[in-house]
Amino acid sequence: MIAKRIPSILPDISFEEALEITKIHSIAGLVSEDNPLILTRPFRSPHHTITSSALVGGGKSPKPRRNQFIT
Repeated sequence: MIAKRIPSILPDISFEEALEITKIHSIAGLVSEDNPLILTRPFRSPHHTITSSALVGGGKSPKPRRNQFIT
């Protein structure tokens, strides 16, 4: 529960940070035409039973996970 509040406690995102986050989301195919610049800090809530290797990505060539809803 405390982890979900951390993004709201952090200072506002700078333009440079927004560009960097948008670049990462763009590579993963997660940027939409409606929202070309991501202005919020990303937050993912892993399940409490996640393993350490699953948390950092693991595998032969780790890459960002693609959203299955974008075609």
